[in-house]
Parts: sequence; structure tokens; C-alpha cells
Amino acid sequence: MKELENPIWTALASAQSHLARTAGAALRFPPDIAPFAAVAEAGVALDEAALALIGANTYFLGALPQVAPGWRLKELGAVLQMVYQGGALAAPPAAAICELAPDDPDMQELTALAFPGYFRPRTGELGRYIGLREAGRLIALSGERMDLGCWREVSAVCTHPEHTGRGYARLLVSHIMQGMLEQGVTPMLHVGASNARARALYESMGFAPTRELRHAQLTK
Repeated sequence: MKELENPIWTALASAQSHLARTAGAALRFPPDIAPFAAVAEAGVALDEAALALIGANTYFLGALPQVAPGWRLKELGAVLQMVYQGGALAAPPAAAICELAPDDPDMQELTALAFPGYFRPRTGELGRYIGLREAGRLIALSGERMDLGCWREVSAVCTHPEHTGRGYARLLVSHIMQGMLEQGVTPMLHVGASNARARALYESMGFAPTRELRHAQLTK
């Protein structure tokens, strides 16, 4: 599973290559879709021109480049990668679940509470997104982000703070996983290495940790 060691590069060089934008030796998503860039391997040098195309406040995950003077990579907490190792899933209850339009602004509003800046206006174009609403308000969300061909990332898992502890994350993630498995795709995900609660949830659902990845923000 070497492809998983550098997931953003793998996605942009394969199943999501139609979204890739070239910046010197780097590839990146359009910034209104996702704030991620990648290089083929750690230590690849990026000059001023490439970095200007990538832009400040863009994130690298896994392989980190060398950057030109005047720029720096601010390392954030390590990210734990987990891959589903269970079998087929029984269909979870679907009565309350709603399919979300790619441009639904409620998704960006909800994710801003959990991981501000990562979910962009067009992130919803990356895959299927589903949620739960109460009185018309989106209170829980999950969906698909990076597509690596054989693997696809479960992402944007969040519940409004006023509605946690009710099993919504498990329900929505199960639906997203089931859809992937029906297509012959293995679910995978990324979670903060220090987030013991989320890790325990995912392990109980059949995910197993594979590796910790370096996570850094490009700044100037």
C-alpha cells in the first residue's frame, strides 16, 4: 500500500488527476475545492515560482518538500491514517439521512466548527456527501474526499456540538462506507493522531491504523 504513504499525490496523479493543477514539481487541488498540495516524494525542492502558484495556507500531508527562502512549512500535529479491514456491511437505517448538493453552504458552515478552513465552497464536488437535519438545520455530516482509485477517503465527519453523543457520526460513516464497498473501493480516513475518541470510534467500525503522516501548512 505504498500509494497510501502519499495520499494527496496519489489522488491527484490518478483518480482525481482531472482536478490537478501543476506548480513546478508539485500538484495541487484548485483552492476552492481543497487546500492541499503534494510532491512525489519527501525533499523535492520547490522554487519561488512554484510556491507562488501553490499559495500560502496550503497543506501538505505525508511527503514534505523543501521550500525556497522566504517560505516555510509549519508542522502541525501528526495525522493518523486508518484503513478499513472489515467485511461487507449490512445496510444501516436510512430514513433520516439526506443527500446533500455539492454546493450546499450548510456543509461549509458546519465543518467550520470542527476543522475551519479545510472544507471549501466546491469541496462537495469531490464525492458523495450526506447529512442529518433537525428543523431544517444541518447537524451532522460525512462524505468522500480523496479518491485514490482502490481506496477512497471518508471525510468531513462532524456533528454540531449541541448534538454529539447520539451516534450520528457512526450512522453517517457507515452509509458512506457501504457505498464505497458496494463499488469495490476500500474506505480509508485520516484523523488527528491525538484524537483518541475518534480513533476508538473508527477502530470499533473496523478501521485499523496504518501509519502516522506529517502534516504541514505552507506559510510566507
